[in-house]
Amino acid sequence: MAVQSHKLSSGYLIPAIGLGTWQSKPNEVACAVESALKSGYRHIDAAAVYDNEDEVGRGIKASGIDRSEIFVTSKLWNTHHKPDDVELAVDTTLKDLQLDYLDLYLIHWPVAFKKGTSESHRFPINPENEQVHVVEIPIEDTWKAMEALVQKGKIRTIGVSNFTREKIESLWKTATIKPAVNQIEIHPYFQQESFVTWMHDHHIVVEAYSPLGNNIYNLPRGVDDPKIHEIAARLGKQSAQVVINWALQRKIVVLPKSVTPERISANIETFELPKDTMDSIRFLDRNHRYNFPARLGVNIFGEKTEEELRRSVEEWVSAQRKLKESVAGKS
Repeated sequence: MAVQSHKLSSGYLIPAIGLGTWQSKPNEVACAVESALKSGYRHIDAAAVYDNEDEVGRGIKASGIDRSEIFVTSKLWNTHHKPDDVELAVDTTLKDLQLDYLDLYLIHWPVAFKKGTSESHRFPINPENEQVHVVEIPIEDTWKAMEALVQKGKIRTIGVSNFTREKIESLWKTATIKPAVNQIEIHPYFQQESFVTWMHDHHIVVEAYSPLGNNIYNLPRGVDDPKIHEIAARLGKQSAQVVINWALQRKIVVLPKSVTPERISANIETFELPKDTMDSIRFLDRNHRYNFPARLGVNIFGEKTEEELRRSVEEWVSAQRKLKESVAGKS
């Protein structure tokens, strides 16, 4: 089966499988992107905070695939939410990617940081409390600046990432261009069924990051669940392929990450899962969100208490102090 595409509210088509580039190590990304495009991918998901967009650009160029055939996404980092900083962030990304426009540009998180001492300073610290320096910048103002870049032709489609229904509805009140996409965490242990349905009903394309389950927290991943392994063995497929196609059949854009050519090729193979198989995967849902930066002290998803947030911030500050002391002791 060929990889499907979804029509965005902007009128453009977005391929339903893209190569994720988060946490790819230096010198691996360019080869992964080149390999993916030569294997048939036509969608690359990047972001400024991944600090590898220059490699992504080299991989795109090395592939030899015409620019018009490739859908490229990037994301606005939290340090550049001020309207005057948005175009600078886009221009930097375009330069690194060696492109003259982006197919999709997302607000990476609905939280803003004070701009750092350099363009690449991602997590500036507030010297008064040693916490990540969160500031108040209205999302509506950031969005207006992104809308202006659509008019300039630097971006074709704009969307959001890690936004709740409430934040999307709030943005609608002032937006001229409605968000076409929301990129969120989705995997068998965190399926977000009602939220996905709501977005589909409102013509928002849903993208799944960490679709196989996030492995940076040393917690069980959905792709490693015995049920997924059982399904894969029965179908003669890989576990990752089962999870990817489960998401595709939910009409979700999937962004698996790999730097191994064999896995990159395997991840783009599409096939139909029987209804009973889809149902059995649905029962794996634990409503378990992995990717929540509690250290920021911001209740991004409305799921934490003030006490939980306060404790997370204190633990992070304490850990950073110990790290500094350890480094100082070795010097």
